[in-house]
Parts: sequence; C-alpha cells; structure tokens
Amino acid sequence: MKIRTPIVAMLALLAAATTPAADAVTAPRRPVARLDDRALPRTMTDAEKDWVRSNPDLRPRLASPPPTGPVSGASEYRPMEAILLGYSGTTAWKNILAEMAKHITTTGNADVMVVVTSTSQRTDMTTRFTNAGANMSRVKSYIASLNSIWIRDYGPRFVYEGGVRVVVDSVYYSSRPQDDAIPSFMATQLGRPYYAMPLVHSGGNYHMGDDPEGYATRLTLGDNPSMTETQIRDMFQAYYGLYTNLWTQLPWTVDGTGHVDMWFIPVSSDTIIISDWPSNAGSAQDLTCDSAAATMQQRGYNVIRVPARLLSNVHYTYINAVMCNNLVMIPSYTNTTVVNAGHNQAALAAWQQALPGKTIVQVNCEGIISAAGAIHCIVMHYPASTGGNNPVVHVRTPTGGDSLAPGQSVAVNWISDHVRTISAVDIELSIDGGQTFATVAANEANDGAYTWTVPDLYASQARIRVTARDAQGASGSDLNDAAFAITGTQPRDGDLDGNGLVDAGDIAVLLLGFGDCAVAADCLADLDRSGSVDAGDIGLMLLLFGSAT
Repeated sequence: MKIRTPIVAMLALLAAATTPAADAVTAPRRPVARLDDRALPRTMTDAEKDWVRSNPDLRPRLASPPPTGPVSGASEYRPMEAILLGYSGTTAWKNILAEMAKHITTTGNADVMVVVTSTSQRTDMTTRFTNAGANMSRVKSYIASLNSIWIRDYGPRFVYEGGVRVVVDSVYYSSRPQDDAIPSFMATQLGRPYYAMPLVHSGGNYHMGDDPEGYATRLTLGDNPSMTETQIRDMFQAYYGLYTNLWTQLPWTVDGTGHVDMWFIPVSSDTIIISDWPSNAGSAQDLTCDSAAATMQQRGYNVIRVPARLLSNVHYTYINAVMCNNLVMIPSYTNTTVVNAGHNQAALAAWQQALPGKTIVQVNCEGIISAAGAIHCIVMHYPASTGGNNPVVHVRTPTGGDSLAPGQSVAVNWISDHVRTISAVDIELSIDGGQTFATVAANEANDGAYTWTVPDLYASQARIRVTARDAQGASGSDLNDAAFAITGTQPRDGDLDGNGLVDAGDIAVLLLGFGDCAVAADCLADLDRSGSVDAGDIGLMLLLFGSAT
C-alpha cells in the first residue's frame, strides 16, 4: 500500500511562487534503499513504510508554476523518439530490460535511454543488451543514482508546451529520494524545460489519451488529502493540459498499487483495453473494471477486454503493456494456472484485435509481476518532436495585447525542441501583424532569452518572431501569442513623390532608397523611422497604397 506522506508544501498546492531551497528543513537520514541487485518492489517495503511513519517529510516542495501553454498530453500510441529505462533490480529484471531494448531499437524504430548507476553498471548493461540483440547505436546511457527500476512511477513525465517537449515532475516516495531526483536530472540531460507539480503522484496512475482527456484512479485523492477532486483535476489540467477522468481504484489486496495502468489502457483515439476477471467474477476488481468498460462504451469507445487473474496475492495483468510506434510489447506468464487457463493466448488475440497491423510481442514477466508491476511500470515514453526533422519554437514572451514605448527593454523568451542541435536563432519584428518582418537580431545563441530595445516607430499590430536553425539548414519559427502596439513616432504618409497619392511611383522611390539611412531626418522612405529603409517600410507602404495625402 502506498503511504500518504504529509508534505508541508501541499497546503499551498496552487501557489505560483517557488520555495527557495535554502528554506528546506534538514531531512533525517533515509533507509538504505539502493543496491544494484536489490529487487525493491513497486510499492513500499515494510521497512520503508515504518520509516516514513516515523520520519514525515517536512521539506517544502520546490513547486513551480505550470507551463504557460498551450499544454497538451503525449499519448503513448502516438510517435515515440525513445523509451527511458532505469537499470536496477535483479538479474532477471535486467534481462527483461535487455529483451525490451532489443525490440524497441529494432522493431520499435526508437532509441533506448538508460539511467545506470555507475560506469561498471554501464558496462554490464552494454554487454547484456548486446547479447540480447539490441541495436546499440540506438542505446544512450546516463549515470545517476537510482533506488529502483520503477521509472514509470518516478518519471520524468513528458508533455508538450507550445509543441515543445517539457518535463513535468510530481512528488514520489520520500523513502526513495534518488528516484525522485531523476526527472530533474533527465530534464537537464535532454535540455528540456522542467516543471515541478506540487502533487503526490506516481506516473503509473495516469494514462494520457487523446487531447483533452487523461485517466487516473482516486488513489490521488488519498495521496493528497488536503485537495478536492476538482482541485486535482485542475492541477492535471494546468500541468498536463488534460481533463482527468478519475476511476475507483482496485482494492489494495489486488496488487497494492491502486494504479490505473494495471487494468485500463487507451490504445488509440477510439479504443480502450480493460481487464476482465473470468476467474474472479463478481469480485470488487471485476465490478470496477466492468463499470469502467460500460462507461467507455456509452461514450462511444471501442472497448476490448483481456483476462486478468489474482493468484496467491499476485495480480497477473496483460494491460501493463508498452506501445512504441509499430511495436506493442505485452506481458506473458509461465504460472501453470495462468498457462492452463489460456490467458496468454487470449490476451495476445485481444491485443491483435485492438491493434491490427501492429507487431505484438509477448515478454515473459513471471520474474517481476510478484513485485506489483510489469513492463509498463519499468519504462517511460519519450514522445517524438512535433517538428519532425525541423526545429520547433514556442515564444513565451512578449505575450502581446499591450503597448510598448520606444527605448523600453523587453524580454524575448522562447523554448525550443529538435532532433538535432539548434545552431542559432533569429529574432524579427513585424509591424503589420505578421505579413513582413525586419531583423532584430541574427545568429543569436539558442539560450531562450534576448533583451530587445523597442525602436522609435509607430505600430498598432506589432509581432515578434523567433526562428531556430540547425547546421543542415532546417528551421522552425513561432510568433508571439498576440499583437502589441508600439507608441513611437507616427509614420510618414507614404507619398514620396509628392503627387498626392500613395502609388507605384512611391514604391519605386522607396526601392531606390532601400538600405541604411545616412541621415535619418532626410530619409523620407524610412516610413517607420527605424533608421533604415527595409521590409518594415515596404509593409507600411502596402498598407497605405491607394490612399490620398
């Protein structure tokens, strides 16, 4: 059973301010929980539970405001760039990771990112994965401390902000602090923006469906007793961009997790797979799953059922599966009762019915399922970039809708994403609502920040554009959210040849003067008074074209 750890910061769950690390209370020593060959279960051990009861975590949660958006979830049946693993646990568990790495890097057409605890563990991982048949050119490793293998639960969770992949972190078991630090570590390694959500939450208790829906159980209510169901939904909406459907959790006696990924999984925009309990008919878990299936059918979803079985306090589930592009890995078991009941074959047939055309691979999970989890619990999905082979940019500021004065310093902030390294960014200004642009700064470093001094010009529909480029010439751009005004000197009237009309003759004069102005006051073609005759002046001329002066 998961322990509801009291955390002081949870009393201010939606506060925007970040609590300084210097204010943290010195935490008592934690129980030793990390040994590379130790099979820590998905749920807390009895020793961990006793320690948490005696040592409540009194450190303020270092929460951050949610993404400024637009925020959207990353469904697991959408394109994936990589699958993230934590290399920990018994030899049998590491062999499961190796088998999965083989399928992911070949059939799954994705990378594998592995957190290892030391250089010797990296060597062990490389040997094990190579022997399993993984494409090692697609395996990337990162050295960090781990408590356990259950990376689905401690994260990182990836969502999109303005089309850019970002990390959202939540509060994990206080007895496993090394695991809890992995999301921020991976955000740094991958160069992803990081958000700390002030919510006690394990990632296995959340499935992202198609926008705008997600699925969890009411375990989250028990883990956050100071919050209402509405507040929890609002929290997920703010950080994940999804409306969260909250189901009744399965009884603790089933697997001790309460996590939705043990019995419910969306596998496409219109299909859900839900456990059935043919050998435990009428049980609480059977009624919960039947109720969820009926609800989803009423909402128009195609619901497919797969068998589940509770034997000797072990929850044999086929829902805890991993989708990766055209690959689907599902659990299988060697337990005699499960095999003789035909559950492995029935589950395979159900998954093939749900996802025709996908390659369905069975992975033997007998050696790990008694620890309250299977293969979905030991991976985290890293979704593909929304730009494909082109960079993605999201301009955060200026947001627009206001007026700026000449000489004012304005922060231009952006985030970016790419499958390759972004070599430089260009920042441009439009004064005609985004039709034409003039360069503000070229070949800037992709550090996400530039201080722009507002020029002395007049514009009612100004926009800022940031364009990111790589060394191969691929690029991607984004405009700031809305137009803003610049309250500088009004533009000249555009009648450059003095005939009383703004016409083709004036365009010819403007083009003859194109370039920097030696003396700004004498440069009549500099309509926006920027100090040069450029694209901004052409834009103004086109707006004025045909008018009488």
